[in-house]
Amino acid sequence: MDDQLLDFTRARWNRMLMNGFWCLLGLMILFEFLYLAFITPLASGIFFKKYILLPTLLHLSVLVGAEFAIRYLSERLRDYSLLVASALMTFIIVEINIEVNYIVIALFLPVLVSIFYFSSKKLVFADVLCLLSLFCLYFFNDNLDISLVGMLSITAMMGAFSLVAWGVITRGKEMRQYYIHTSRFNQELMVKNTIMDKLAKTDALTELYNHITFHEYLDKLIDHHDASGMPLQLALIDIDNFKSVNDQFGHRAGDLVLKKVSEIVRAQAGMNDFVARYGGEELAVIFTDRAAEKSLHILEAMQTKISSAVYDKLGTRRITVSIGFSAYADEGKENFFARTDKALYAAKSSGKNRIIIAEEADVAQASFS
Repeated sequence: MDDQLLDFTRARWNRMLMNGFWCLLGLMILFEFLYLAFITPLASGIFFKKYILLPTLLHLSVLVGAEFAIRYLSERLRDYSLLVASALMTFIIVEINIEVNYIVIALFLPVLVSIFYFSSKKLVFADVLCLLSLFCLYFFNDNLDISLVGMLSITAMMGAFSLVAWGVITRGKEMRQYYIHTSRFNQELMVKNTIMDKLAKTDALTELYNHITFHEYLDKLIDHHDASGMPLQLALIDIDNFKSVNDQFGHRAGDLVLKKVSEIVRAQAGMNDFVARYGGEELAVIFTDRAAEKSLHILEAMQTKISSAVYDKLGTRRITVSIGFSAYADEGKENFFARTDKALYAAKSSGKNRIIIAEEADVAQASFS
């Protein structure tokens, strides 16, 4: 990931360097025209050919070659091609304007460019290019009016400049390593926090939300209902005769039953519904954003799939569930939950394996009274 980011930024900086080279060419042409207009004693035709036309053509050939390189060469060679391009451009500038005092300092440009890559190898390569350009001018250009002592001084200046560049590159590498270390540490911490948050909110056996998270979520959904009128229903699901499963087949079999029932309930619930293990063999489902009739159809499908499923270690024994269901009626969480729990109790006490709606349980209780 870090290398991919580095490759992306390298490509972006290479493009910026190329844009800078084009701007440099534009500035050189502008300065030469200003020199032609206000300073030079040379004839316009001679000055134009020697100081504008020739260097512009040479620069254009270098820049076109560099553009080709950054598009079609490998990533590694692109960087070196731009260093070569910077060396050739400065060599042309110094060669054409050799009579200007101290213009040879422009030969330091490749060293400056190498800093952008934070690579000691590229810095050394840039130093070689600078020295090569400098001594080519010294030995092959008779117009260069610099003594041997001056050459040694310029070489020493280039060495000092390279030491500063090396320090910048080294510091940049340290900062990059620190960034990588910090990013990885933060990623690991985020993963650990996510895992801890999940462990704190979910039941380890069924991987459903736990009792505490259920109540937190129900509080929020009731507030949302009060603010927006969003439909809200609650179902409490209890596995029938679960104690006899543990007694007859063992707790390991009971755990497998709980896991499978939880998987069926979670698979049938919608994306916006909330499924939790409320406690023991009891599950809770909060339905949102749909009519109560549709939620009841989902519960019926859950009940059918649970009763028709095959459970490991139970042989031919079938598992059924009793369900209490109620729609929220602006009554507060406590009364909402109590009505649903009463409906569940009515479902279990009236024969199990059935769904009782809270209103039906209230009617049945009133009739009994």
